[in-house]
Amino acid sequence: CGQLSGGEELQRLAEVDQAPLGRSGRSNPATYSGLWDEVRKLFSRTREARVRGFRSNRFSFNSAAGRCPACHGHGLHRATLSVLSELPLVCPVCLGKRFNAATLEVTYRGHSVADILELRIADAAEFFANYAQLARPLQTFVDVGLGYLTLGQPANTLSGGESQRVKLATE
Repeated sequence: CGQLSGGEELQRLAEVDQAPLGRSGRSNPATYSGLWDEVRKLFSRTREARVRGFRSNRFSFNSAAGRCPACHGHGLHRATLSVLSELPLVCPVCLGKRFNAATLEVTYRGHSVADILELRIADAAEFFANYAQLARPLQTFVDVGLGYLTLGQPANTLSGGESQRVKLATE
């Protein structure tokens, strides 16, 4: 492009490239986009969470309060074998759910936070259809063709194009 006319009307410009999402192995479409913050708030407002005194940080696998103490919220352990490279093994304590038992006991419409992370984005859009703070952003993910991904899909398993569309949907 040699020239841009009407640029004075632009308020913001965002570069949406195919670089990986986040710096952490815990990054996923829900955390990258900020959707997970809203899910955590929603869980913290349930009756069960309020009775137990759980705040929104309890529903983060980055928080010591809510994550599985054995795998530190990764859901996996890495076994190093002398002849093979690292082998990821499902955590025997949380069974890959990433959260401790007390956190998993709190549910929203019959789903734990781990269940929500396992939802396909298209299914999550239906599940949260009556919750505006989540419904609109989730529908945007569906509109850019990412309805087949799960909310908790590890960022390091996304293709460059998928990463780019997550960024686009987030914008």
